[in-house]
Amino acid sequence: MTREDRINLLRRVSFCAHLDQAALAALAASAVPLHRPAGVIIQLEGDPAETMYVVVRGHVKITRTAPSGREQVVHIAGPGDHFNTVPMFDDGPCPANAEAMSEVDLLAWSRSDLRRLIEAHPQLALALLDEFGRRLRHLVDLVDSLALHTVQGRLAQLLLQRATALEQGQAVAPLTQAEMAAQIGTVREMVARTLKSFEAQGLIRLERGAITILDRAGLAAQAEQ
Repeated sequence: MTREDRINLLRRVSFCAHLDQAALAALAASAVPLHRPAGVIIQLEGDPAETMYVVVRGHVKITRTAPSGREQVVHIAGPGDHFNTVPMFDDGPCPANAEAMSEVDLLAWSRSDLRRLIEAHPQLALALLDEFGRRLRHLVDLVDSLALHTVQGRLAQLLLQRATALEQGQAVAPLTQAEMAAQIGTVREMVARTLKSFEAQGLIRLERGAITILDRAGLAAQAEQ
């Protein structure tokens, strides 16, 4: 990947959207390209946090795991997304696990490199503060969904969010029922039963693992539960 390729990729990263050319060029020059095969653990919750990542290709699953082994998906990072950013500044450990869902290409920055870049380009600090605010709102919405909505409502929300992302041309990683369950805080069996219930109500069609929304308004009503 050339330096210009890296700059073009960084333009699609949310906190880089309004950076000037000098800041983008500096970020691109210090980025380290990495490749990881599907299934590889990129980082573990609690490990020392030494690196921030941006996804170039593929998808990375960001999760928290309970002592019982139950998994909660916090985010699925696709091309242009970043992860492990906050601990670059609070000196805490990695807050979550990160696993390659497919083959992934990444750009990586060490904590020392990122802090050096911020000192040289203060606008990068302001861009990251803005990004942290958006991430905090995402986590508040996640807490709201888990605490205040039924499994049926959370699954309907997930299906609608994925459909909207696809319509907007975003790369959406395929999810198994177990992965859906981890994302909405339940178990696979409950997801399977709820999908069958949605199908029986004429809201969706299940066919060879694919889910087609037939009644968007009806599914949106379920999402309010």
